[in-house]
Amino acid sequence: MEWPPSKVILMAFTPVLLALAAAPKLYTIYERKQIQNDQAFTVGTIERFNYERRKVRDVYRVDVQYNVDGKVFTAKSRAFWKLTKWQLDSVMKQKLPVVYEKSDPSNSIVLSTEERFGQFGLMLPDSLIWTRQYFY
Repeated sequence: MEWPPSKVILMAFTPVLLALAAAPKLYTIYERKQIQNDQAFTVGTIERFNYERRKVRDVYRVDVQYNVDGKVFTAKSRAFWKLTKWQLDSVMKQKLPVVYEKSDPSNSIVLSTEERFGQFGLMLPDSLIWTRQYFY
């Protein structure tokens, strides 16, 4: 049985397409490993919420600013899209822990959920239980 040329081409490029689709996730894993190997902690402040429409689920992108050696950096986190203006205003300027790579402070993760704390072998402190209502 001989396949049509279009199927042969599709089958030939399938591994390439899969590799391209996986590349962003692999890079994120690499960045997280870099932080785990050379980590430091600081406290950031929630500065802004940006609403983003997505195909699957809408989301708020949360900008958290933190300071390392006098330089200001911004880390991002995700918040539930159904939050009201009152809820967003109530957490503005709240403090959240940020873990970053010592040699590259711009490589950072906001510790806003139990899962994020768990990625670094830490427990969500009682003082941050309120974040369950806002972040995922």
